[in-house]
Amino acid sequence: MDSLFDKWRTKIPKYSEVHKELFNSLSQKFGAEGEKKINLGKHFSTNYELYMYAFFLGLYNNEFSPIPNGERKTDFSHHIQHWGSKSNALRKDFTNLQENMFIALIAKTNIDILALEKGEIEEEDAIKALIFTMESYTNGGLILIKEKIDENQNYFLQPTSFLNMILDSKLN
Repeated sequence: MDSLFDKWRTKIPKYSEVHKELFNSLSQKFGAEGEKKINLGKHFSTNYELYMYAFFLGLYNNEFSPIPNGERKTDFSHHIQHWGSKSNALRKDFTNLQENMFIALIAKTNIDILALEKGEIEEEDAIKALIFTMESYTNGGLILIKEKIDENQNYFLQPTSFLNMILDSKLN
């Protein structure tokens, strides 16, 4: 039997289509590394890297912002289990981030783990709750990024701008 973590990893979380332009401007669909990424003017090599960053940014800022009902959602057709799962000459595998995301989701999602263990709660319902929490914190992080761009279009031209956003959130 698969663990809750293993089942969660098989999912493809979504984001609001209102943020599609952020993904288009900040990350590269299908990946880009090194010079190719720089030449394309991207900050993130893949869409899931931006998604992970936005999740942690939303989490650290306690920006839990569910995607409004009726708002169209989209995804980039990439299961969580494949996010950062490959090592190459330019970077090491970072699947430990998947584990950290899962731990944060367990802590922030209202799931009665004992009831789940007893079979009183369906695993699929627990996974749906985890994905909802994940999408909500990611949406909150994407909103913060969008607000920063609206405030100053050149903000992300600074080499440490994304790091600064995380550090600023930890100071507050």
